[in-house]
Amino acid sequence: MKYMVTVALLLAGVVHAEVQAPQVLRENLEQAGFYIAKVPGGTQVRFNDEKVAVGDDGIFVVGFDREQQEHNTLRLCVGKDCRKVLLEVKPREYVTQNVVGVPPRTVQPDKKEIAMIAADNKAIGAARVVAERHDEKQYGDFAKPFLLPVKGGVTSGVFGSRRTYNGEEHSWHRGHDLAAPRGTEVRAPAAGVVRLARMTFLTGNLLMLDHGAGVTSVYAHLAKMNVKVGDKVVAGQVIGRVGTTGRSTGPHLHWGMYWQNHPIDPILWVKAPPQGAVHGEE
Repeated sequence: MKYMVTVALLLAGVVHAEVQAPQVLRENLEQAGFYIAKVPGGTQVRFNDEKVAVGDDGIFVVGFDREQQEHNTLRLCVGKDCRKVLLEVKPREYVTQNVVGVPPRTVQPDKKEIAMIAADNKAIGAARVVAERHDEKQYGDFAKPFLLPVKGGVTSGVFGSRRTYNGEEHSWHRGHDLAAPRGTEVRAPAAGVVRLARMTFLTGNLLMLDHGAGVTSVYAHLAKMNVKVGDKVVAGQVIGRVGTTGRSTGPHLHWGMYWQNHPIDPILWVKAPPQGAVHGEE
């Protein structure tokens, strides 16, 4: 679906020649979408009130929340001279998915399992902090669409959907699910560095890639992890195999993406999204 894009430039005081408008490389201005642009070296960027990492090559990425407000402001500054760019973000509608056949203990964990989940979340948060500390570097080519991590995968779950598990309502879905036979290759959609490779209670075997510019991606429920923390990967490299570990009803890949700590829709980064009915698989 295509959206009309409205980008208005406003002056903040007197704009000098060195504060240039950003060169837009790619954008999807809808909730859970993104905006990728390039600025000259030395330009500082903020999105609303949040600092934005600018790569050594001048490229920066902004991701939009699931419920992002319509009117948003980029502030570009060189020294004391600044320029504003307005980004109009279109709303989306999200479906409800009812997932049945989920292992009961992953829906209602006991005290020991709750502690395991807390430890997993702490490890995930620490890995994301490491990625943010390195976000001045860039590993991926953000001017190009990302690859689909599972060739021939069928969409079985979509980003942003409200979820029930075995009839019990839970939080919304923070990724895109691709159903495929167990053992199917999972490939890196873009270059990156492995920041996490861990067996977790809810998401099973879990990998996190750091793509630079504050962008990370996660790959859950894997049968096998082919990489370890610190490994550098290239686009298309096999990083794991599809499985059904953790809270899962069948073999599939849960693919998530984050800008800084904000979940965003990974399928919007792919030029040709996969086809298939949504079955509500976790």
